[in-house]
Amino acid sequence: MLFMKDYGKLFKKFRESRGLVLKDIAKLGVSVSHISRFERENTDLTISKFMSALNAINMPIDEFMYAANDFQRDEFNEILEKISLFVSARNVSGMEKLLISQVEKIEKRETFYTLNTILIKIRLQDLSDKSYYDESDIQYLSDYLFSVEYWGCYELLLFANTVDVLNHQTMMLLSREMCKCSEFYKDLPNYRRLHSTMLLNCYIISIERDEYIDALYFEKQLNHSCFTETEIYEKLVFHYSKNLYELKKNRSNKAILEMKKCIAAMKLANSENLAIKFENHLSGVLKM
Repeated sequence: MLFMKDYGKLFKKFRESRGLVLKDIAKLGVSVSHISRFERENTDLTISKFMSALNAINMPIDEFMYAANDFQRDEFNEILEKISLFVSARNVSGMEKLLISQVEKIEKRETFYTLNTILIKIRLQDLSDKSYYDESDIQYLSDYLFSVEYWGCYELLLFANTVDVLNHQTMMLLSREMCKCSEFYKDLPNYRRLHSTMLLNCYIISIERDEYIDALYFEKQLNHSCFTETEIYEKLVFHYSKNLYELKKNRSNKAILEMKKCIAAMKLANSENLAIKFENHLSGVLKM
């Protein structure tokens, strides 16, 4: 059985907001009496019956869980948001406090919080002259990613945000394996965008490392993504990356102009932090 504290009341609220009665739910195999007791929180539901009940009110489970979590994002996405803010502000003390908060939670969920601390150490080292992570951390991270047969959103986010510190062979092995496993989730919009972000990061890193054949592998994967009209971020970064390839490999002056156009488009969209990130990246490339 699935322990569902307060889930029953929330389910009833969504059911009633859709103008549905208990008999509508019962049509999908969950009895009226069982749903009634669930809504009064006198009983729980098995996972299969809970999924059937959500299906009856036409509500995806991630939408329900978001509401059940007081309309807050999951913990890992909250961590990523804080990391992004601290990196943008070059806030070392804020990042160190975030690291301590995750270390203190390791006993609760050892693998999850250990991986979180490794991610924070990696990004913290970018901001400081101090060393925060070592080879054992990278090995732990790599071992975890290799051990997961089907990557979900957590693994995609973890990989995309740490890929720059993995050696090239490891990066290629993991990314190729991920591309095979992603077929299971390719129709989910959020997963699709995370998958694209991972490919873009690997594409840029391969170019930076002068691994041009591997870069073309990622370019081919991205071409197959067929970005929609609304996926502006992905299109801009992909265009920037293709011109980074031309700049690094062929020393094309036109490529610099195209990359600057991408940054200008980010500014036009008021994506200032993103524009600063790519301005700094382009500046670093031109100094090489």
